[in-house]
Amino acid sequence: MSGLLGALKWVSRIFMYVCYGAILVLLCMTVWDVIMRYVFNKPNSGVTEVSQMLLIITMTALAHAIVEGRYVAVGVLVDRFPKKGNFAVEIIMAAVAITFFFIAGYQLIHMTGVSMRLHEAYFVIKTPRWPFYFILGISFLACIPATFVYVVERIKKYKPPQEHDFFEENPDLAILALTDKDEEAKGGV
Repeated sequence: MSGLLGALKWVSRIFMYVCYGAILVLLCMTVWDVIMRYVFNKPNSGVTEVSQMLLIITMTALAHAIVEGRYVAVGVLVDRFPKKGNFAVEIIMAAVAITFFFIAGYQLIHMTGVSMRLHEAYFVIKTPRWPFYFILGISFLACIPATFVYVVERIKKYKPPQEHDFFEENPDLAILALTDKDEEAKGGV
């Protein structure tokens, strides 16, 4: 399992760097478009389509976010559960995510074939659409093993809730608390 995790991290890290490049190009292109549109009153054609393409390329970093545990977690309801319940909800949501990734990836791969047969292209820059359907489909399908590996690692690291000593987790506070008790015993403050 650790070999699969290492390979998955390596591949997802490469996609993360591709995502960084796409975001940088997207940022520069958007700033250029705003300057041309509002300062010189000369809008660029095709910026919207290229932005869509670059946003699709940024989705390749989704698997890396899952592997590294850097996804956005909304804990408004889940944090109110006890630790066991929180862990169970996390595992159930991972199963739901795997199902979603499979359905979305499968549909996008299917749309790739349809787009190839129909010779679909973007309107302004005349680039075929099918490579971007394919990239997005592969990005979603890559999230399936990433989520599976994340869940397995999460289960291996899970420790059931037990009573713990607050001062063991915070040794600095333990020193302060013990010194206060010693002074009280001596009749001090």
